[in-house]
Amino acid sequence: MIQNINMDKITENYNILFVCIDSLRFDVAYEEEKSGGTPVLNKYGNWRKCQAPGNFTYPSHQAMFAGFFPVDEEINEMKKREKLFFSADTGIGRKAPEGTFLFSQPTWVQELANIGYETYCIGGLSFFDKRTKLGSVMPSYFKYSYWHPSFGCKVKDSTKNQVDFALKKLSEADNSKKIMMYINISAVHYPNYFYGKDEKKDSVETHRLALRYVDSQLGRLFDGFAKKGNTFVICCSDHGTCYGEDGMWYHGINHPIVNIVPYKHFIIEENTKDTIWPYIQYMYSYPHKTAYRNLSGINLKDWLHCLKGSNNSLYFHIPFCQYKCGYCNLFSVAGMEDNISFMQEYICTMEKHARQIAEAMPDGIFFNEMSIGGGTPLILPIHLLAQVFDIAERHFGIKPGIVPVSVETSPNQTEDEKLQLLKKHGVSRISIGIQSFNKTELEKLRRFHSPECAIKALGNIKAVGFPCLNIDIIYGIPGQTKDTLLQSLKQAVFFEPEELFVYPLYVKKGTGLYKTGIKPSPDTMELYICARDFLMSNGYMQKSMRCFQRTGSACIQENYSALCGFNNTVSTGCGGRSYIGNLHYCTPYTIEYTGCLKSLSDYIKQEDFLTVKHGFILSKDEQKRRYAVKHILYGSGILRKDYKEHFGSDAEQDFPVIKEWCRQGYANIDDNFISLSKDGIALSDYLGVAFISEDVREKMENWKPCII
Repeated sequence: MIQNINMDKITENYNILFVCIDSLRFDVAYEEEKSGGTPVLNKYGNWRKCQAPGNFTYPSHQAMFAGFFPVDEEINEMKKREKLFFSADTGIGRKAPEGTFLFSQPTWVQELANIGYETYCIGGLSFFDKRTKLGSVMPSYFKYSYWHPSFGCKVKDSTKNQVDFALKKLSEADNSKKIMMYINISAVHYPNYFYGKDEKKDSVETHRLALRYVDSQLGRLFDGFAKKGNTFVICCSDHGTCYGEDGMWYHGINHPIVNIVPYKHFIIEENTKDTIWPYIQYMYSYPHKTAYRNLSGINLKDWLHCLKGSNNSLYFHIPFCQYKCGYCNLFSVAGMEDNISFMQEYICTMEKHARQIAEAMPDGIFFNEMSIGGGTPLILPIHLLAQVFDIAERHFGIKPGIVPVSVETSPNQTEDEKLQLLKKHGVSRISIGIQSFNKTELEKLRRFHSPECAIKALGNIKAVGFPCLNIDIIYGIPGQTKDTLLQSLKQAVFFEPEELFVYPLYVKKGTGLYKTGIKPSPDTMELYICARDFLMSNGYMQKSMRCFQRTGSACIQENYSALCGFNNTVSTGCGGRSYIGNLHYCTPYTIEYTGCLKSLSDYIKQEDFLTVKHGFILSKDEQKRRYAVKHILYGSGILRKDYKEHFGSDAEQDFPVIKEWCRQGYANIDDNFISLSKDGIALSDYLGVAFISEDVREKMENWKPCII
């Protein structure tokens, strides 16, 4: 093993944090790393598959404190193992390898104290309980050592308690001295059954859930050390543990599961910003289209009865744009504005699509709202745009002014004649994608309208007059500053929009920005806080991380819907998602031009629009997750009574992470609602992924464009 870090330099300049997740199995650690179940640990590199120094806590720790850490599985000679610390008493006449820290005390911990480190031990297992003579041995290696029953493996909140205590000691420590801290994380050690729902026995699954819990706490610990200074971190297990494999239980035995452990070391830089990058997944719906798969035997005639007596939305997808924005990962094709015949064919196919659905629907079905999105709907010639409204009225009964109608637009397409048509057909909400009023920022986003064009478009919208105007703004653009963001927000607020949607920049695989290596600003969170505080001080209420609504606006109501997450959406067109009962379906997801164009061509040739070939059928568990996502990330939160009426259980019991968020200050639970706090809302795109099931997560990660 080649020594890849110089411990002499580390011990001159760095704090040292040694975290042992007691009993953690390699297979579980590896699986959670791959599935994204441990996002904090994943940020600091991959687990190495290593041989454990012992098969239970005491011998493993004695070895590690003497410098014998887990060694890579393939190493077959002592001299080839990586050595961070090297005892002067090891062997006779042996020379310490270059880059190792040579120590002459019984342990390297004691040597660090001799060279000025303040050394701390925060125990977990009974081998660190100083109330016994055996439990006093290893803590004696440290200047300061602590153990408390609340740190032990029988306490469900043990890791939180340990991290809280560690951070307290860190805050009290002398800043002029380097710190070495060891923490024996006990949560994964048996018993761990209580991390599962209604479990009575330890298992691999409860072991896995315990690790996720540990991961949820480690971010605070790493952040605390980042604020303290540069820190070298050793993170590993001391041994694995069996749950009946080959008739074996637990550890203190020789078995491959016990003898193979995860190990990694890494450096946390001083003042590292966003040790947790909070922009993981925009959870605007659940599950994501990349979790959809081919279906068979599904005909809408068997599902449309679900629309009866429900809140139903109608959606028309217009997948045409003047150009593809650099960040866009939606189903759309650019450069079609001059191909009128192709767009005509598409709208005619939409009518055939709508007619088949309408004819198959039972009597007595009504739609509460309608949206036209894309793409850029207003890129359609005016006669085709009028045809879309005609389809909605003739087949679905959407008459002007009867139900709310929302239409998306872009500055270059916001022409007065088309706005007058929207007004005539009772459109109540216009949503326009401005993104920035700064020319340089628009160019970085590959938005090809000018600030002047955006201002003119907004003036036209205001002149025609619609009950609700929404303006989209993006933050996190490379080079964007608080000043330039505020200039855009001030310009937007000048037009008195009833809503503003303020989005963080995402650069997804397959987009134009991704292909050129553009990344969001590292100051994205600071820019979010700047935007949030400005809007809230200028008459806007925050409804979600992205949505801000003007206080007192006539068209904005609280309108809390207890059925959110159960609403149905019927989509017409290629690329739009439909939700009917627990059936979700759409065209196979793609964003590349050739893939989108092929899907459009296939759609135009399609004859049967009632057979569903691609989608996802939600189980009861997945319905719970969708409900939670659609409520806690938006508006008032989860209505506890409503959740229990629907599912027969409590949301905080189904999703224990909610209680953890409460302890972290990210969520609140009162008699009626479970809602995110101000800090929790800021982390919506990080917290929301906790609701993704293993099945959906695996499907999303393994998604590839498919042909049906």
